Amino acid sequence: MDNPSWDDGSLAPIFIRLAWHSSGTYDAATGTGGSNGAGMRFATEAADPENAGLEVARAFLEPVKRKFPSISYSDLWILAAYVGLEHTGGPVIPFQPGRTDHPDESYWESNNMSYGRLPAAEKYCCPHLDDSNVSSSLDETGKVKGWEGLCTHVRNEVFYRMGFNDQEIVALLCGGHVYGRCHPNFSGYAGPWVEHPTQFSNEYATDMLEDEWTLVSHGDTWLDEIGAQELRPAPGNRQFVNKVPGKLDDDEPNQMMLLSDMILAWDPSFRSYLEMYAADENKLKNDFGAAFKKLTELGCGFY
Repeated sequence: MDNPSWDDGSLAPIFIRLAWHSSGTYDAATGTGGSNGAGMRFATEAADPENAGLEVARAFLEPVKRKFPSISYSDLWILAAYVGLEHTGGPVIPFQPGRTDHPDESYWESNNMSYGRLPAAEKYCCPHLDDSNVSSSLDETGKVKGWEGLCTHVRNEVFYRMGFNDQEIVALLCGGHVYGRCHPNFSGYAGPWVEHPTQFSNEYATDMLEDEWTLVSHGDTWLDEIGAQELRPAPGNRQFVNKVPGKLDDDEPNQMMLLSDMILAWDPSFRSYLEMYAADENKLKNDFGAAFKKLTELGCGFY
């Protein structure tokens, strides 16, 4: 699980993301999608823009699959995430095997699958047009214009579609986004969410509430001048960073939040759970473990 060749010396974050994205396509109304099938092995699902970079995780697991050929890819991807969570101090989740793999990608058309089932970081927010004046995207309260639409996307189009409630949504994001970092060449966003992205904590929740966050775009070159160039997203994208123009704080690590993260602080219902998890790491650990198990078993027919 520890691997110096990958981000921050750990494979756990990318295995957790692989399990999340393979599971997050589930649709409760039709019973389609979910971790059962390991459809990301095929070109169509792998090409979903939200899955960019996950070929790295799948490649790291190929030697394990060759050594233990009887395990399905579907089970292997989820098991790797569970092991990663436990190895990094996260919840210990009982593993339920029995997922089966799609034999080919005919499932995509026969199940009327489509892109858009995974969350998009800026969906329905006001368009980003002026790279030199990204602050024009903000309303008078400091929120991105159109954030309510993004909130509806995350809540209704993604998580409610799978059968989660608001508390489970916040638990999944607080527990999942404490791991890893974004890559401009994959997602278009840049940098880690937290200072210690290879260990479980409630740092994501506490930092979102306590830190000062500035909206930036690729054109914000002032980040380079203060040693935070790793926080500049790809052209056309926006994100929040824990930096302020003209203010150098050597003690503050480079961190970011996606627009779809910040809605947890902006929406009153989400915020109540965010505050709860910021105050109680053990509760987050328990609730995230339960929600992640539910996520990774949706559509598998285990119960």
